[in-house]
Amino acid sequence: MSTWRIVMMNNAGEGARVLETAIRNAGDWSSFWQDRNGGVSEDWRESRIDMFLSQGASTGRRWADYNNMEKRYYVPVKTYVLGGVKMTKGSVLRYTTTPQSRSPGGGGKVKERLFPAMTVAQDANYVYSVDKNSNKVEMGTSLSYAWNQDQGIGGWTRTWGKKNKKSVTVLTPRRPLTLFGDPFISKLRERLGRAAANMGGKVGITDAEYAANFKLNGGRIGLP
Repeated sequence: MSTWRIVMMNNAGEGARVLETAIRNAGDWSSFWQDRNGGVSEDWRESRIDMFLSQGASTGRRWADYNNMEKRYYVPVKTYVLGGVKMTKGSVLRYTTTPQSRSPGGGGKVKERLFPAMTVAQDANYVYSVDKNSNKVEMGTSLSYAWNQDQGIGGWTRTWGKKNKKSVTVLTPRRPLTLFGDPFISKLRERLGRAAANMGGKVGITDAEYAANFKLNGGRIGLP
């Protein structure tokens, strides 16, 4: 018997919830992982779209709104680049005039980068890599500044003036991009259950409280 584990952090980051799959004569997991266009990747992309549209709320705490430094030095530049359109609801981390759209956008002479890099499978910066030998997956984006947003590190420097140049650095607030969130975990649970059932296995969950929260039947996932 082989055992496979997926370790997930809850929304508050207070601890690991472990889903255990015990599969007798474990078979091919490729139908579970699939490629960047389907399977877990599809569930992940949908969860990231919901994350942007809810401004982080779907994966945990809502992202911080623009702080005073951002409003003074960053928002005016962003507004100008987007063609003078006033920032509307859901504009944090969206570089578009239509931040409530589920599709990438832009404005003026620019196109969005971060949103498609986490939600569009064909985007050059979208990352979905599966090691099927060890059942490990890497999901996210290769955009360098996405890590700064996720961790709340680094900053953006604005410089102005020709003769007497001045500059100011606006520190980056932490706005998590990689928290799973309950909707994604729920879809993953169901997909995992179907894959295990197809291979004649069963799926169990080790955390009784977590099982109760999701109203699982006898601690089983995705099985009748």
